[in-house]
Amino acid sequence: MGDPPPPADTIHVDERPTAVDAIERFDTSDVQPVIVPPLTELLGHVTPAKDSAFAELPARVSTRKGLFLRTEAHEAFMQMHDAAEKDGVILTALSATRPFSHQASIWNRKWKRPQAMGMAPLERARDILKYSSMPGTSRHHWGTDVDIHSLEPSDFDAGEGAKVVAWLRSHAGRFGFVEVYTEDDARPGYQPEAWHWSYLPLSGPFLSAINDANEKGTLPPLEGFEGAFVADSLYVLRDYVNGINATLGK
Repeated sequence: MGDPPPPADTIHVDERPTAVDAIERFDTSDVQPVIVPPLTELLGHVTPAKDSAFAELPARVSTRKGLFLRTEAHEAFMQMHDAAEKDGVILTALSATRPFSHQASIWNRKWKRPQAMGMAPLERARDILKYSSMPGTSRHHWGTDVDIHSLEPSDFDAGEGAKVVAWLRSHAGRFGFVEVYTEDDARPGYQPEAWHWSYLPLSGPFLSAINDANEKGTLPPLEGFEGAFVADSLYVLRDYVNGINATLGK
């Protein structure tokens, strides 16, 4: 028998279990077979508030109304939130499912901001892609991913944010959640996002379905937003959609 884990408030930020560790700690005995939604849904064409496959996060765990996750991810997040709360850690959801229209509004606003107007299209898109996905490519379309605590990287360096991310890195795997955009110089795509956590029992198969469709040539083109024409030049699917924690594919 090993020593019991330290209390959450004594865990150091740099103690980061890998995603493989997280998968191994997740009890899959009660997981039901995954039904992958149609590609149109995975590309964001869904209305969570009118879809029984989604459930709204209650006010006690979120910053605002209208935050939805797929029911399996919702249940797991609630269990994780309550476990963290018992350890004195509050996991507050800031963002969850984002339909295509929501992601397009974020993208188009950044595309048109004054400081971007002098940039060439590829440069402008790369700048947005540091932290924001192209519409149709966001993991937030899937209803499996949630942003927690803060969207400012520096907020996780100390104080409550450091406590939150330390708890997540040590315990989230038991509930099926993994950190997607880790600090890894070899990982392409988005900048590290300590706030972005994904329910792997669903998001893993969903990503596989997107990659399979791409290989078969059945993945719909990215369109319907500013600058969509640069998506292929930027290898968005290869470097951004698949630019994740390398251990998630093992």
